[in-house]
Amino acid sequence: MTTAPPGPHERGTPPERAPEDPPRRAPAWTRTLGSEQVGRRTVALVLALVAVLAVGLMVNEITGREERAGTPVTTPTATPSPTPSDPPVDTSVEAGPDTTGVPDGTQLTPFQPGVLNEDGLVLDGVLIQGDVELVGEHQVLRNSRVEGHLVVRGTDVTVEDSELGALSVSSATQVVARRLDIFGNLGDDGIHVTSGDGPRATDVVIEGCWVHSPQVEAESHYDGIQVRGVEGLVLRGNTFDLGPWMDRYNAAVFLEEANGGNVDVLVEGNLINGGGYSVYANGRDVRFVDNRFGNDANWGLLHPDHSPFEESGSTWADDGTPVSMLDEAGG
Repeated sequence: MTTAPPGPHERGTPPERAPEDPPRRAPAWTRTLGSEQVGRRTVALVLALVAVLAVGLMVNEITGREERAGTPVTTPTATPSPTPSDPPVDTSVEAGPDTTGVPDGTQLTPFQPGVLNEDGLVLDGVLIQGDVELVGEHQVLRNSRVEGHLVVRGTDVTVEDSELGALSVSSATQVVARRLDIFGNLGDDGIHVTSGDGPRATDVVIEGCWVHSPQVEAESHYDGIQVRGVEGLVLRGNTFDLGPWMDRYNAAVFLEEANGGNVDVLVEGNLINGGGYSVYANGRDVRFVDNRFGNDANWGLLHPDHSPFEESGSTWADDGTPVSMLDEAGG
């Protein structure tokens, strides 16, 4: 923590000398400079420099003490780095334990759960044992683990290289989620995108994530990702793996007609496996491109009640043979 330097001392107006006072003779060292006025200005300049140096030493000492004490890394910045220059996700590499989550060797610092509304907040290398909400602007969570539910409600938010129980994007805009290990949180979908309780969710990119290990309750169901109202969604290079079907496993990818509908959705280069049906496809301008499908769906790849959509390059994951979701739709 830094402290602000002290304000300048107020200088009072010097009292006028009585006429009878004898003129004061400047010290000899000031007379060598030519005048009493020059000497006084020199003294003031020297004193100001000494004050600046003293404040700098004090700030360095305080900062050094905080660093030695191990202050948690919570670095607010005006413009965090959502790293738009990151290379595109390689959709030929299956997202899984080797490509997602906290990088090996990262030291995690405990951080309190709760609602975080500080604009420009960057959380790097933290462990949050509970639920957390990001509701500000220009926020980043990276190289971290949330042992609960992360909810994003803000603007220009990046979550990357982290491990979460579950992720929700709720009425947020300009959200990037990449290389996340979403390991399951009791009663929650893996990922939930919605416009249900505020402005419309827009411009959401989810790429290179591994969504697995559903945890359902008696009254819940599970989707790898459930989308209930979005405009501009990219799902690229993710693994949505529900595993062998169990009761209350609904879908790996569920595009639901709700909250104004889903518009402009690209589902590209994902591994999609499991669920009663693997996919529910409802929306406008929805495209499925180069996706691979597992064999664990109970009734078929596609729920029969769906909107028109474009599909190309679909294959079975085990042998690479072409497949059409429409041909494998349930009855």
